[in-house]
Amino acid sequence: MTKKGDMLYAWTTDAEIQKKAELGGAVSALWKYALESKAVDAVLAVTKGVDLYDAVPVMITDPRDIAKTAGSLHCGTLLLPKLIKKFYNGAKDMKIGVTVKGCDAMAFYELAKRKQINLDNIIMIGVNCGGSVSPVLARKMIAEKYGVDPEKVHKEEIDKGQFINRVRGRSQGHFR
Repeated sequence: MTKKGDMLYAWTTDAEIQKKAELGGAVSALWKYALESKAVDAVLAVTKGVDLYDAVPVMITDPRDIAKTAGSLHCGTLLLPKLIKKFYNGAKDMKIGVTVKGCDAMAFYELAKRKQINLDNIIMIGVNCGGSVSPVLARKMIAEKYGVDPEKVHKEEIDKGQFINRVRGRSQGHFR
């Protein structure tokens, strides 16, 4: 039995999720299970749009679609609670799962205080946030400061104040 303060390691056994997962795919696997078991009606997730700078929110109801959202996008500065308030009636009519960073969790609590979100219908999985960068600023920074074509970056990460990217045809680059 686990108790408060215990640390658990988790990862997915789903091969499709493993292909895209950032750090083991545990969050995606949990959302897939939540949909399959009907613990939630839908999961509000973020998926890659035209490129890694284009974070697109998507409401998923089919567990098979969760794998499409595996992995992290640091160039999408979306505030998901605002979307639930505006487009999904504040979760008054459906149970919604959502992965949250600290800023998202705080926004949920503030909207709930104002009775604009029904927290009883929100299931949150919290993740650590190393930061996010606006898509326009990320492209400009990569091109001007680091002399790299933003179109050649196929993966990015923010870790301990460093912007880390992988460029096609080059090894990993670390940028502060």
